[in-house]
Amino acid sequence: RRDVLVLTPWLAPIVWEGTFSRDILDAQYLQKNLVTGVVTFAVEKYWFFIEGFMSSANKYFLAGHPVNFYLFTDCPEKISHLQMAPENQLFVIPVQDDPTWQDISRSRMDILSSYIQSQFQHEVDYLYSMDINVQLLAHIGVEIIDALVATISSWQVTPQQEDNASETHPESQSAILEGQGDFHYTASFYGGSVAEVYKLTRACSAGLVQDREHG
Repeated sequence: RRDVLVLTPWLAPIVWEGTFSRDILDAQYLQKNLVTGVVTFAVEKYWFFIEGFMSSANKYFLAGHPVNFYLFTDCPEKISHLQMAPENQLFVIPVQDDPTWQDISRSRMDILSSYIQSQFQHEVDYLYSMDINVQLLAHIGVEIIDALVATISSWQVTPQQEDNASETHPESQSAILEGQGDFHYTASFYGGSVAEVYKLTRACSAGLVQDREHG
């Protein structure tokens, strides 16, 4: 395609419909006998999105390939009626509903790194985090399988230079100062190999701890 950017400045591919052959990628993926995991959180009022998310993800996410869905929730009693495709599994993981969930980003990174170390690394080869209020409308296939994958915000497909949504406070570990940065990425979908996602969660957790210590 010539109408979109297909490579980053550091030569990482940007995946769009029409820039890959799903049949070829599917054949390569099947030969590796891989299992992919999806992590999502439904706490407090977000339980409302569970059925919509799970039904669409079960249908469209890596359809025909084995997927383990890990649902962290404080209302596991609302999950019993969900039906999964034969190749998929759903694991409901109860969590406490407490004030720390106000900072969902910090909680996610801490919980993910802990569960990767204790459980996920033994069960899946790749791991993706998705927001529970995401509803898939079309197939997401093995084109997303790579060491580390992020999603560019839907409103931005050009290099980030004038985005006011970024952290600019120079003391913050997530600061992106003027003239720096590349793209604006959304936190609603990211992932990759278990090892790389573990490194990512640990780095984010460490940065958040430093920011809290500095106020």
